[in-house]
Amino acid sequence: MVALKRSVAGLVIVFVGAAIVQLAISGTYLRYVKPGMRWMLLAAGVILVGLAVIDVFVKSRQEHDHGLPRAAWLLLLPIFALLVVDPPALGADAAQRQSPVAAKPAEPQSNAFWQNGDKSYGPKTIAVRDYAVWAVWEKETMKGRSFTMTGFVTPAKNGVWYVTRIGLTCCVADGTAFMVEARGQAAPPKNQWVSVTGTWAEPTKRVDGDVAALTVESVKPVTAPANPYE
Repeated sequence: MVALKRSVAGLVIVFVGAAIVQLAISGTYLRYVKPGMRWMLLAAGVILVGLAVIDVFVKSRQEHDHGLPRAAWLLLLPIFALLVVDPPALGADAAQRQSPVAAKPAEPQSNAFWQNGDKSYGPKTIAVRDYAVWAVWEKETMKGRSFTMTGFVTPAKNGVWYVTRIGLTCCVADGTAFMVEARGQAAPPKNQWVSVTGTWAEPTKRVDGDVAALTVESVKPVTAPANPYE
């Protein structure tokens, strides 16, 4: 009985390790953690598989284990699903549960976006999370300028919608939605990824703070990036 329990536990760990390796190799891990954690995941998965395989086979031979009962395989179904199912990244549903107000940065950027004396007013590509913060807290550096940003559509009440990206500190468990109110254009479908170009607009005032806004001049549907987070 001890050997049987050990074999079940070992087999589960093998599949867990294999799932982690598959996520790291396929790039699906980007839906859960930041890019820099890929090699740690890969190493962890390989170690889990290696240790579990050694433990199962060595102990099984020593204790004459005769295999697993059919019911034990049911324990592997959730892990098998992780191997074959392509889970979606966090999207509009997660963002709608958060406030579109961006917190004040601990340290102002001090015009860091406009480096090297750049005085041009052409559209600048900017991360949604940067615009969401700077458009509110660094107004003077943003006024009169044009920007291009990419994110997914998060609808709100009364026709309001936001260009949104989820920012990660470590993993999806600490994901924070950064939202920019898009003005002047009808809302595309919920969760549609778009590239928008427009000019800085006065932030929308709410009871809990100000929300960054962009007067949108063009909206272009795009394919979701390999790494959906910022």
